Amino acid sequence: MLKEVDILLSVYNPNLDYLKKQLISLNNQTYENIKLFVFDDCIDNRVDRSFIKRYITNFEVVFIDYESINLGYTKAFEKLISFSTGDYIAFCDQDDIWHEDKIKKCVETLEKDDTLLVSSDRRIIDQDDNVIEEKYRDNHSKPWDIWKTGDKITKHTIFTTYAVGMTLVGRGDFIRSIVPICSYTGHDKWALCCASIEGQISFIDEPLVDYRRHGKNVSGVLAGIDNKKDYYNHRVIPHHEVLNALKEKYGTFEGMKEAEIFDNARLKHNVINLFKYRSVSPDISKFELLLAIMPGFAFNFLIRCIRKMYK
Repeated sequence: MLKEVDILLSVYNPNLDYLKKQLISLNNQTYENIKLFVFDDCIDNRVDRSFIKRYITNFEVVFIDYESINLGYTKAFEKLISFSTGDYIAFCDQDDIWHEDKIKKCVETLEKDDTLLVSSDRRIIDQDDNVIEEKYRDNHSKPWDIWKTGDKITKHTIFTTYAVGMTLVGRGDFIRSIVPICSYTGHDKWALCCASIEGQISFIDEPLVDYRRHGKNVSGVLAGIDNKKDYYNHRVIPHHEVLNALKEKYGTFEGMKEAEIFDNARLKHNVINLFKYRSVSPDISKFELLLAIMPGFAFNFLIRCIRKMYK
């Protein structure tokens, strides 16, 4: 019998048309031993469970009991993980579309490579299902876009996420072992960091999901950022806390020293080490070297201009 794959779906006040398409894509998976776990984290507007059952007909759906408070994205997935029992776990968002062979190819790759976690390329679609990019990696060449199976990405992915959650499938025992998830980051980054420390990660160089990009957005880069202090609190401190959590969990790991020096350079505004250790996260290094010489009023003006561009 095929090993069980648990799909973990967290929903929060979803667009029901998008959710319908996602559910249909899950139901059409060619892999034949799947269980879907669903947790609704919106306390004010629950999705009718019959809506989900209407589109999932090929395998069992397990609904996790509601909470009286909103858990937030990371803790919602942590709760889902705690209820999973499968040999493999696949993370799922509410508004993407999976290709029908996603689970099958991810499980085959994990077994072939004997890795802990696997990610894949993705196709980018807009709010109307129009294809924006057929293959994401064909148009992007940043370090976090071009890594490959077996690369040790720990020191890099602490600061820059190297794969998005809905592309990830991992071994069940491994995913359950990384709970609790550090509250300063998402389940995807935490899983990537832990898998890179404990073993290896596979990458499938073909799109297995359609990632929905909603109109014009700034991809969260400027979310909550109005001034230099905001940037420090929302972008520097969380990465520092993730590094501390990894050190607490593992003691030491490959690349930790470089990550510590780079982290400390960010905390202390040490431009020499920001430049010297820029390979840890080149874009962060460039931005913060610029930030170090940019007056506060100029930074505030720049943020306002960028926001106007994306209205």
